[in-house]
Formats: sequence, structure tokens, C-alpha cells
Amino acid sequence: MPTVYDEDGFQIRIYLPPREHEPPHVHVFKAGAEVVINLGKANVPPEVREVYRMRKKDALRAYRLVERLKGELLRKWREYHE
Repeated sequence: MPTVYDEDGFQIRIYLPPREHEPPHVHVFKAGAEVVINLGKANVPPEVREVYRMRKKDALRAYRLVERLKGELLRKWREYHE
């Protein structure tokens, strides 16, 4: 599971096949907590799918980070899953 981005204690990771599955999504970790965010399609915003022990404030920051990096993260996800 490579870390594809690291900022302010948030690590964005993408699991690799065969463990990983559609739809394109990322796992964002911070201080032992995790949020899973679906990346969505070109005109669809990301969507929080699951939250594990992450404070709401941090989950929101993780969402905004993924929202900002969505294009790059979608490219990486496809690169790892093709």
C-alpha cells in the first residue's frame, strides 16, 4: 500500500490489487485513525465512505485534501489498477 501523498500528518494511501477494488478511492490516515474517501468521477465530488476513529475536524481536513488532489489521485489509482 504505497503512500502517494503526505501533508501535515495526513498520509494518503492506495491499496494495490488484488486486495483493492472499484470504485476508485483512497485511505487517509492520521495518528492511527483512518477515513476512506471515494474519488468520484470527473464531475462528481469525492464522498466519505467510512470513518475509523478519526475526529470530525480531521476527517473534514482529509476530505478537503483529497478534493484538492482529486485529479492526481485518480491518475495514481488508475496507474496502480490497470
